[in-house]
Amino acid sequence: AVNVAGDEQIDLIARAIESDYRPKEPGALARTVAALARRERRADAERLALILESCWPLHPVVACLLGPMSRRRFGQNQRSIFAFLNSVEPYGFQDFLRRASEKELYGPDRLWDYLRANLEPSILASPDGHRWALAAEALERCDAIGGDALHLRLLKTIAVIDLFKERSGLVASFELLRACLPDISEGSLREALAQLDNWSFTIFKKFLDAHAIYAGSDFDIDQAVQTALEDIDEIDFSALKALAGLQPVLAKRHYHDTGTLRWFDVNLAPVRDLAEIAAHYKPENGTIGQFLLAIPTDGETEEVAAALCREAARHSDAWDTVVGISKRSWAIVTLARELIALERVRNDRPELAGDAVARREIAGRIATLQGQLETELHKAIDGALWFRKHHKPKPYRHAELNILASELADRRFDQCPKLHNELLNRQKPSSNAIAAQNTLLRRMVLNEGQVRLGIEGFPAEGGLFASLLEATGLYAQKTGTWRFMPPPDEDPCRLRPLWEAATAFVKEHAHRPIAVSELYDLWRKPPFGVKDGLMPVLAVAFILSRRDGIAIYREGIFRARFDDVDVDYLAKDPVTIQVRWMGLSDTARRLLSEMAAIVRALDQTNALVHLEPIDVARGLVAIYEDLPPWTKRTMQLSANAVRVRDLFKRARDPNQFLFDDIPAVTSGNGALATEQEV
Repeated sequence: AVNVAGDEQIDLIARAIESDYRPKEPGALARTVAALARRERRADAERLALILESCWPLHPVVACLLGPMSRRRFGQNQRSIFAFLNSVEPYGFQDFLRRASEKELYGPDRLWDYLRANLEPSILASPDGHRWALAAEALERCDAIGGDALHLRLLKTIAVIDLFKERSGLVASFELLRACLPDISEGSLREALAQLDNWSFTIFKKFLDAHAIYAGSDFDIDQAVQTALEDIDEIDFSALKALAGLQPVLAKRHYHDTGTLRWFDVNLAPVRDLAEIAAHYKPENGTIGQFLLAIPTDGETEEVAAALCREAARHSDAWDTVVGISKRSWAIVTLARELIALERVRNDRPELAGDAVARREIAGRIATLQGQLETELHKAIDGALWFRKHHKPKPYRHAELNILASELADRRFDQCPKLHNELLNRQKPSSNAIAAQNTLLRRMVLNEGQVRLGIEGFPAEGGLFASLLEATGLYAQKTGTWRFMPPPDEDPCRLRPLWEAATAFVKEHAHRPIAVSELYDLWRKPPFGVKDGLMPVLAVAFILSRRDGIAIYREGIFRARFDDVDVDYLAKDPVTIQVRWMGLSDTARRLLSEMAAIVRALDQTNALVHLEPIDVARGLVAIYEDLPPWTKRTMQLSANAVRVRDLFKRARDPNQFLFDDIPAVTSGNGALATEQEV
């Protein structure tokens, strides 16, 4: 940008504004402002006044301030001027043109509003930050104690003039303030200024003959930061990560393919501690690994740093750790030390408790440093050399880390189901998703056999049914009947490995009931990596599809029917529901056939199509549960009948109930007591 100064910048503004207003001579406001701006060069005042008049509808004071504003650290020379003139941001010039009346001018108080709405963080981080913080605090306190619109306009005008007084030649004298607020009478203006002085928001400086914002803070931030820097021996990298706001690296392609969102932590560590940190890493909150950026803190050479990175990357057995080193790491150390020092000043200096101005300035500096640190970290990651176990070091761009994350996720979770459901395929579903899940679970056990489980329309549970049960083939029509079944051979959603692993696990532990929570643990680990939100629906579907060979228990008690109460228990705490595999010998099969005949004889509504211990035991227990209450309590039965009834009351294990307990109370020829006795 061309660097011009003073009157030339104002002339540039006048030429940039096109309007039908073409003055032949300056007005009173322009003359007054020009005279005050050129107190020591009266000869230039008349020419400046005409240029200021040509800047309409900018107030002459604003036209004088835009040039100095563009030269501040938060400005960009002439680019800031033209950005302001073309700005449609809140309180900008274009915003003013759309709203203003024909005789209204863009005044200094509106310029303050523009700066605060759009540039305050940059100003607070600049050398002007202290004065800005003073003014902003004064405005907030004035508004809080009941200052009116005039008080606030005056404070904004004084603040913005005082901020750029060194290069504009203007000070907030009474004469200039009258020019800035021509619609206010002299008496009202003096009264308002006196009130601001009494409230200690402003102070009158006699040697300047001008008003200024009262400097209510004498806290030396630079000295405090320097003291804090001297006390920092080592950088706290965990605190630094939180301050820098590092975002995880998402496995985007893996998510697109499987519907499961996985991500890697981005951590920082000193080069000397890389191996120890990698060895003790444990993922939290759903992460599956880490990208560890090494920061040289002891002047390590590139060769030493590379060797330590390679050693740390070897700790990738349980979880993947990818270690990177960047030549830009030196900048991170400097910024990190200053940021941590500022954070310590904010948290540890008790004198800040009563100094809102200093607190505001410190907060502004921290925000700016956080932005700078984030930018430097992004650049460091972008140009880092990354080390992986069993791979040669390779540079990756920041965007390419997502591809690497997906590759690592695919390799570790190569049997992950492909379930695209945003409501439940997550670690912690929302309360609305849980409500829809519970409705679906109840329909799964109560409405099996109905089309779409009896779901009409498209409620939330209908979407869950479509994506988790219908699209997967877990609920399908077979021989004219809708029922739950294992994943089909084509297995479009890759659920068969999940079913096979769970079935093998249940069979392996057939000697005892296993809690459904144990299945959750199995499915949660690699190579499956199922999210917790999916577990209840998949578990109920698994139980219903394997019911011919699985016995169900609630808190250790055998359940003849898997009903809506059971799924409520399972959804709240999977430990309360247990399953157990049932296997049969040839002898047991013959006995089972005889038991099935008894069920059919006593309950003609039960055809017992599936000759399995579970179904026979359920049929017998169902007959018992349908008996009148008196029959379940009376003692007017034979001793043998009472013993049989007690067996039904205590029934927990189908195999034991059918093949051990009942034969033990039969008569000598192996036949049960007569139907009349029961």
